Amino acid sequence: METAPSRTFVADLVSRVGSLPSVAAQVVSLASDPKCDIGSLARVIMSDNAMSLRFLALANSAAVSHGRETRDLRAALVKLGLRRVRNVALLMGMHDMVPSGDSRQWLDTSNFWRFNLATASCAQGLAWLRGSRQHEDAWLAGILHAIGLAAMAQRASPEMARAAALAQESGMTLADAEMRVFDFHHGEVGGRLLREWHLPTLFADSVEFLPEDFAPGELPVETAEMIALLREAVLTVRAIGFGDNGDGDEPCRPEDLAERLGLPEPAMQALADKVDREVQEISKLIGLDVPADLFAATLAKSQEEVARVGLEGLDETLAREDLEQQLNAAREIQQRLLPRSLPEVPGYRLAATNVPSLHVSGDTYDCLHLSDGSLAVTIADVSGKGMPAALLTGTLQASLRALARVTNDPGQLLEAANDALFESTDPERFATLFMAVLNPDGSGLRYASAGHNPPLLLRADGTVQWLKPAGTPLGMIPEMTYPVFPVRLDAGDLLVAYTDGVTEAMAPDGTEFTESGLEAAVRAAVAGGPQAVIDGLLAALAVHINQPGEDSAAGRLLGTAAAQTGLAAAGDDITLFVLARDA
Repeated sequence: METAPSRTFVADLVSRVGSLPSVAAQVVSLASDPKCDIGSLARVIMSDNAMSLRFLALANSAAVSHGRETRDLRAALVKLGLRRVRNVALLMGMHDMVPSGDSRQWLDTSNFWRFNLATASCAQGLAWLRGSRQHEDAWLAGILHAIGLAAMAQRASPEMARAAALAQESGMTLADAEMRVFDFHHGEVGGRLLREWHLPTLFADSVEFLPEDFAPGELPVETAEMIALLREAVLTVRAIGFGDNGDGDEPCRPEDLAERLGLPEPAMQALADKVDREVQEISKLIGLDVPADLFAATLAKSQEEVARVGLEGLDETLAREDLEQQLNAAREIQQRLLPRSLPEVPGYRLAATNVPSLHVSGDTYDCLHLSDGSLAVTIADVSGKGMPAALLTGTLQASLRALARVTNDPGQLLEAANDALFESTDPERFATLFMAVLNPDGSGLRYASAGHNPPLLLRADGTVQWLKPAGTPLGMIPEMTYPVFPVRLDAGDLLVAYTDGVTEAMAPDGTEFTESGLEAAVRAAVAGGPQAVIDGLLAALAVHINQPGEDSAAGRLLGTAAAQTGLAAAGDDITLFVLARDA
């Protein structure tokens, strides 16, 4: 609680920080009005050459452009949207006031901005994953969350250094130490500053109360939810080591993040990809040098650590439900979605199979005729089990078939399918998908992948190439981009696309089949062509999963009469699509 002297000090400090730079302030004001005239907004921005170039650069970034260049500022603003224009203008104005690379004060401002950019992107991603409608506001709140700390570091650096030392020596939070030194904390300064800038109350209150404890019902629901998002984002970014916001709090271990946030591994990976990509894009606007893929690399290391330590009792936590009617209905839906026969393609041979387990996960494959007459092959794995997964598979397949009529670009197809799936499903529902489009001239293919297992390309000369994914799973986060990669196919080359039920198929001793097992089985059968490769893979999987015999999953895989009780050993659907270029 502020005292009269502290209120005076805060007011004086805020007045010394000042208002946003003129052009940034005008842009924020105009873009905050839903009825804003784009022409007027463009004229204001054009009065600042540096800002104009920054907005054009952002509109042409990979995250926004979708491969379509924009040279006109007005068109760039339309593409970005008013909310994003407001947010970026505020970011630019704040950075001009607290520039990165200023080492004369207590706070390392380069670290501060790295942290803020990552927190903004992470808060927005978490809002999407939580199903919150506040995702755009969450981004801006992430940028603003520590503005009071930056202001105090800039205008009262010696006192802030003393507060930081007190916090470290006494084991208290920086906010508590600031109360000892100043009789107020950085949240109060930030809140006052945002009110002076006439920003919505949501941002001012979220920034002010972020460092404080508050009782349920004390704050409006949307403010409490925003603070919860910000705290999760700050926790995540601090654990990754993405700079420092200066509050002095200790990070949690990266390997504990998924549990603390309650997110599955694919969601964490999608969040990592989003943060890494967006921080790289936005940091260029303000001249920051940020390591590439920092979040994803740290997440990968944490997952390795979890694997090393082991998760005791994981098997006991997996619920097993006996829902025979649901499973049978889901399996029937799956089978109806699969092509009745594969098309004949000059110069190629195709083969595919889908072997459902008791736990139906929604694996599927398809062949699509695109708008220019070219053929696309897809393989997908929808999250979850049972009827919901099978129904979501149908939704995804229907979307792709409809979209195939309007574009022949696999990246654009995945972008549209991703947005459609995000709008029509819960945040915890997602799908991995690989799509390859055969070039009409027979020279090879173009592919895009939404977090799917990398297909194996075995060249005629015996060399191997794994077609790595470069996009997040569909339905997790909207407005994602999916790069398209060309692949040359020569005579005798063979491509094997598969779902994780293949490489993660488990032997009785817990050993997985892995990519190495896949490659060995393909090499052993490649001379016989696509169908022989599938038969050989299923045989190898059967031996790996269980000894062949009556009532076994192996018998089911090998096509013998196997009872339903043996299918559980496979654990997941097994789906394969094999394409070979004629020799």
